[in-house]
Amino acid sequence: MPLKFELEIILNILALSTTSTSGSIAIYKEDKISYISYLDIRVTHSERLMPQIDFGLKQSKLDISEINLVTLANGPGSFTGIRIGLATAKGICMANQIPLMPINTLELLAYNFYKPKLPILAIIDAKMNEVYTALYSTEHKELIKPQNADLVEFLTKIDQQVIIVGDGGIKFSEIIDNSNIKYEIAFPHQNIPLASTLISIVLQRSIPEYNFDSIADLEPFYLRKSQAEILKERG
Repeated sequence: MPLKFELEIILNILALSTTSTSGSIAIYKEDKISYISYLDIRVTHSERLMPQIDFGLKQSKLDISEINLVTLANGPGSFTGIRIGLATAKGICMANQIPLMPINTLELLAYNFYKPKLPILAIIDAKMNEVYTALYSTEHKELIKPQNADLVEFLTKIDQQVIIVGDGGIKFSEIIDNSNIKYEIAFPHQNIPLASTLISIVLQRSIPEYNFDSIADLEPFYLRKSQAEILKERG
């Protein structure tokens, strides 16, 4: 059964996802997704993000002034990617008075499943043998809040069969196999935090009004301090 959204106004949405080495943008024009771009290349987001956005707008025959909402994956994930994505989104929104809606990356991954039969365990590789993780219900409600964790310890909290999604499920497959949890694994395409999924999320929510101060004050959802900050604190 197809998704149906009841919208009071016609929306044009720009979605950004830069929380991993892969990046994507998507554009929703009036009543459909008109453009999707996904790149997995070893070039920084700062070099490719604005060209992607400009090209996508041209392909969709939209001017940035016609965008009603910007949404982005605001972390956790790559510290550099998150910063670049958020700075880009803030710049676009504040220059054009466009509302901004952040979505955390773990929730984004959970929404890669429509009406799942099992709760969704989202796991992102956080490096240093740690993960960013959270558990969501079959209705995408938060069961265990997003956190930076040791995966072995975190898995002891899981007492039900789950679907595992995210690059952490692949990297730490041996640890998961050696745990006592029962699980199914996501398909490869479901492990990608795509910008197009952000559009599906925000279409089910109330669109915020533009607020300069709230956008200016918005911080990345890192879940932990960067390695540079940790080393600085240690002196």
